[in-house]
Amino acid sequence: MLISLTTASGSPGASTTALGLALTWPRDVILLEADTVGASSTLAGFFAGSIPPRSTILDVSPGPDFEEQLMQRSIALTDEREPIRRLVPGISNPLHGRSLSTRWEALALALYDLERAGTDVIVDIGRVHSRYLAAPILQASDITALVLRPTITSTLTARQTIKHHRLAEEDGLSSPALHVVTIGAPDTYSSSETARALHIPSLGSLPWAPKHAAVFAHGKPRPRGFDTGSYARSLRGLAQATRTAGQKRREAIQTLRGGTR
Repeated sequence: MLISLTTASGSPGASTTALGLALTWPRDVILLEADTVGASSTLAGFFAGSIPPRSTILDVSPGPDFEEQLMQRSIALTDEREPIRRLVPGISNPLHGRSLSTRWEALALALYDLERAGTDVIVDIGRVHSRYLAAPILQASDITALVLRPTITSTLTARQTIKHHRLAEEDGLSSPALHVVTIGAPDTYSSSETARALHIPSLGSLPWAPKHAAVFAHGKPRPRGFDTGSYARSLRGLAQATRTAGQKRREAIQTLRGGTR
């Protein structure tokens, strides 16, 4: 399954949410950083700069050994052996984005096909307006999650983004790819209000919990009750909802096309 997380504006927590999902995902998963801003938020934040990138997404090329490459050129997110949770860091220099722009389509197809190997991929796309955007990955994704802190301004911006960008659509398909994930910050809309305003379904909402989110965003120690708290519970629920929606869409695509994609 191929899951993409993107944003319309600002820094609503998409990278933190992508990492949180990878760390709570029920199957083998690769977190791939496809944001072309030129820095790995996971290496800088979660690992606090303690691990230098041996390889980046630039070093991964689609081919017969694609899965093996991902394993060799990625970094373990945890010490657990099962399920596998690994990171392919993003580029370290924004000037490398141009080189990636010619490779997104082939990467998208290869990532989508990892389902056959029993591996899911969560992609941190970055802002949907970014230069050298990984648009083919958005188009190939089973689910595209638009992460949003739903203030009035950000919701209006997101609505215009949805209007003017084709985000992981499929003509004639009843199971939508584009969903919204809200961060329940103070003075923001609820997830249901946001879904109605944007005319797209909601996968769920994460509570406003800066100390808990900082575990993923900045590598902070886990506060007391972290694993049983509302933030961790919401992440697990979001992972399950995302996987269920992705399975439904992939099955619908196969039915629509009369076979395997």
